[in-house]
Amino acid sequence: MLRQLIIENFVLIEKAEIEFGPGLTVITGETGAGKSLVVKALKLILGAKGEKRLIGNFGKKAVIQALFDMPKALSEFFEERGMDVSDELILRRIISPDGKSRIFINGVLSTVQDLKSISPYLISISSQHEFQKLGDPENHKRWLDEFGRIELFELKGLFHETKKEEEALSRLLKLRSRESEKRLELERDARLIDELALKEGEEEELIREREILRETERIKRLGNELYRHLDGEKGSVLERLSECKILLDRLSGIDEGLRSLFERLESLFIECQDIFLSIKDYLYDLPQDNSRLRKVDERLFKIRELKRRFGPEIEDIFSYRNKIERELKGLDELSQRIENQKKRVKGLQERLLELSKKISKRRHEVSRDFSSFVLRELKGLNLPNASFEARVISPPTPEPSDCGPKGFDEVVFYFSANPGRRMEPVSKVASGGELSRILLALKVVLGRTTEHETVIFDEIDTGLGGEVAENIGKKLKKIGESSQVIAITHFPQIAALSKGHIQVEKILGGKETKTLVRSLSREEERVQEIVRMLGGETKKAKEYAKEMLGPFFRRA
Repeated sequence: MLRQLIIENFVLIEKAEIEFGPGLTVITGETGAGKSLVVKALKLILGAKGEKRLIGNFGKKAVIQALFDMPKALSEFFEERGMDVSDELILRRIISPDGKSRIFINGVLSTVQDLKSISPYLISISSQHEFQKLGDPENHKRWLDEFGRIELFELKGLFHETKKEEEALSRLLKLRSRESEKRLELERDARLIDELALKEGEEEELIREREILRETERIKRLGNELYRHLDGEKGSVLERLSECKILLDRLSGIDEGLRSLFERLESLFIECQDIFLSIKDYLYDLPQDNSRLRKVDERLFKIRELKRRFGPEIEDIFSYRNKIERELKGLDELSQRIENQKKRVKGLQERLLELSKKISKRRHEVSRDFSSFVLRELKGLNLPNASFEARVISPPTPEPSDCGPKGFDEVVFYFSANPGRRMEPVSKVASGGELSRILLALKVVLGRTTEHETVIFDEIDTGLGGEVAENIGKKLKKIGESSQVIAITHFPQIAALSKGHIQVEKILGGKETKTLVRSLSREEERVQEIVRMLGGETKKAKEYAKEMLGPFFRRA
């Protein structure tokens, strides 16, 4: 609950110390007196943007300070920041001439973001311009969720996590799409290399073989000549060695010391025979045509092509082939990553859909009570024949793609002011005055269920007739039984029902203009303000004002 608001050098307010109590408190004053400055000051203390133009002419800086009872829900906020948790919460904001702000929470220097983090637990502000929000079904959903205390924190977190993983999957799929062409290229290169089945040193061997094949005819001629010399004609080397071997054998029979020479000659004969046979086989194996030469030339051409594409050396081809193997393995791992990511995304989508279904079921359940309560309030706001329904529209067979951070439902408020007329969305059929009443009815209903300890109504009764003002006052007073209610109003009927009364007055001086803010606690002060709001200083007006305030002072 808001206990105190101190405003210093803020626009036209030199200094104001405003005390607030439980129940309904009204803020009244003539048009242009500066009632909105009080709300603006509260918005600043809740994290609104500060500007140097808000600094008044009574000093060099503007200061806003608010004292609250400490909400239990903020214990974790203080503990996370190592701050002491007390019974009181003091928020202080100082706006310097350069437009920058210094913010203190219980004396600890803090940030605007800190204010925005804790503001939902402190005050809810509803203004007269908020009826425009009735045209946005997203607000309809928010209000229904607030009424049903439907918590979306887990759903929002799950939705953002799902989106994050879906985006990661999309990136992987795009990567695979780009890599698919690369895979085809790698596999084609691998086939070219593998089909050739290169061996280390093969090129050098082929070059040597080609040189030999190009000299085949000469080789045959020289080989045949050597063949004849060795054993292919009369008087050949082997024939003569055979004769020499016979003679040396006879000599070694006479002189045993020549036996070793005979053995050496015999070895030489055998070696020459082997050479002769090898030459014979060699000549036999020589190609009879150029087919082998053509094959060697073709293979050397293919090797040169691979060297041109993947070289320049044979070793580079082998190195590139190993690189292909590694990259193909990496692409296989990418496919596995994609499969794993698909499973992860599918699991999150299933959880998101299941949680969205639970929230949808809850919305359908609470929409009936919500519609009933709003309709009851509308009938008390001089719309006795009105019809109202909060319709929850869900897909027949929802899919994960239907789910957003707030589920898959649409919520639309339908309204009809007259009997027999079909209900239509409020933005299409409600007049300005009707929109204001619908908004007030919503705020009354939500005021009973809100978690805010303080609810501020900033001239939300604008556009409504005086005939419903007393009913509005009673409704605000009813909310005040469970929450602190602060209402800026121009209706004396509402002001008379309040427990606390704050007057805002503009004082025009010679050189400067000030806005004074003060609490009205004495009977004559409140009577005088009600008389002003009634529009006359007549004796009858004073009597009526006293009559209106009578129950209050008797209670006091």
